[in-house]
Amino acid sequence: MAEVKALSETAVAFLALLSPPHPARSPAALASRLDALRKLVLLESIPHAPHEAALIRPLVWKLLLRLHLPPATDDAIPEIHPLLQAENYYQLILKPPSPMYQKIANDTFRTLATDLEFRDKVGEDRLIRCLEAFVWRQLDAAADPVRSLQPRPIDPGTPYVQGMNVLAAPFLYVLPTQLEAYACFCSFIETQAPRYVRPTLEGVHAGLHLVDLALQALDPVLYKHLLASNLTAEIYAFPSILTFCACTPPLDEVLELWDFLLAWGVGLNVLAVVSQLFIMRDELLASPSPMRLLRTFPPLKTREIIPLTVQFVADMSDELYSAIVRHPWDDTLVLPS
Repeated sequence: MAEVKALSETAVAFLALLSPPHPARSPAALASRLDALRKLVLLESIPHAPHEAALIRPLVWKLLLRLHLPPATDDAIPEIHPLLQAENYYQLILKPPSPMYQKIANDTFRTLATDLEFRDKVGEDRLIRCLEAFVWRQLDAAADPVRSLQPRPIDPGTPYVQGMNVLAAPFLYVLPTQLEAYACFCSFIETQAPRYVRPTLEGVHAGLHLVDLALQALDPVLYKHLLASNLTAEIYAFPSILTFCACTPPLDEVLELWDFLLAWGVGLNVLAVVSQLFIMRDELLASPSPMRLLRTFPPLKTREIIPLTVQFVADMSDELYSAIVRHPWDDTLVLPS
């Protein structure tokens, strides 16, 4: 008989929110559960014990990505979110290679290539399958906008851009099934960060500009030191902004950072990057060539990054904070100068 491992108090607290015995289904009750869950992610974090993380993190991510709420339609409300309907996914993966297939295949083989656990658990085939399904979902929506589900296609002409392979990787690693990973990835891209995957990468460039503005506001000495070496975020922070720090190992730290970002807004990755600069502050200020230190960011230290990020939120203007939160998805945003 397999040993049943006891759960920590934190794990029990998470499960009480995620699977209450008599869940209320009113919008107010659901909003209250989400609010309590977000606070628990911030104050306690998802437990590190592997058996607890494997149980809790998939449930947390699906709830934070609103996959418990089927979108409102003119028809009867479906029992489960359309992204989690197996038949829909099955029809997508049965399709022939998409017009983006070769571009996808050129990227997937090097996705988190140095993380052997990721390569063993996920592998390239699953990554390709998820990205191909997303591409066909976008192309089908563009071809038949009347029948397609909201949101609208991000860019019918270019439904895949480099970097999406890295964004899909954490979902495939965390979620227990390929269907759930695909659903979370689609929800993340289409609702949380659509401006990051357009051909012009407008959200990414906005994020980089906001890194400069935030650093200038929060640490003008470090900002001026980097600027004296002609270092702006476009030069040193592009991979970290493009991938929401998923490009920086170790993967378990990436997952903990994503817990926080999914709970409080993926745009806060801008401040997570500024926090990493602040952690390196003394070394950067002492270096006559800071780019040598910034060429490859040090391993993530989420337990240091998140408290700094929260502190920075309190220290900045409302205008700058609003821009940081909104820049991944809001096309009406005018960036501060």
